[in-house]
Amino acid sequence: MWFKSSAAILGGCLVSISLMLNLNYLLPLSVDAGLMLGMLIGFPMWAAVMVWCYASKGGLQAWKRCAGMLTVSMALNTVLILSQT
Repeated sequence: MWFKSSAAILGGCLVSISLMLNLNYLLPLSVDAGLMLGMLIGFPMWAAVMVWCYASKGGLQAWKRCAGMLTVSMALNTVLILSQT
């Protein structure tokens, strides 16, 4: 259970931050509106990832789920950042 909890807390936080960064780059909003949207959607997204981690069979599967989603999201972040410069 500790491995699931660590994946849910640490991995879920990283995934929700990375996904909110994706939305910040994709949506045509001002900086303050993007920040407000991130604050409003970030925590429920983190909670959803935590539930997804706790629904896994074990800690290793929970970490694999978080790592897979984080890898895809970070790749999209990299593409979006490089395409803007």
